[in-house]
Amino acid sequence: MMHPTWHAWILLGLSAAGTCAGNLLLKQANLALSNPPLLTIVTSPWFLGAIACYIFDLILFTQSLQHLPVSTVVPVVSGMRIAVTAILAYVFFGEHLTLNHLFASSVIIAGIIIMSRA
Repeated sequence: MMHPTWHAWILLGLSAAGTCAGNLLLKQANLALSNPPLLTIVTSPWFLGAIACYIFDLILFTQSLQHLPVSTVVPVVSGMRIAVTAILAYVFFGEHLTLNHLFASSVIIAGIIIMSRA
């Protein structure tokens, strides 16, 4: 059986992945539909998939808070979401990933490591 703290960190990582996937699906919803009305966007499969990812994120985030302090969890997951979303936007959408982005992501990851050891 896994130690509850490790289990909570895994849930937190999956939570961050859910948010990143939701963000990418929202981007895809806007790319797939050229300047559509709001009702068309919110009923598209991409948008509905994003909502499902955000719900998944909230459930796992809530579960991780049962074993980890909120003062650690929020900065860590926020940093993960920012860094991973920037990298995945580059991979999937060809968005710019400059040296500044890479440096900032490295600083965020270093902060995550420091926060997780506090």
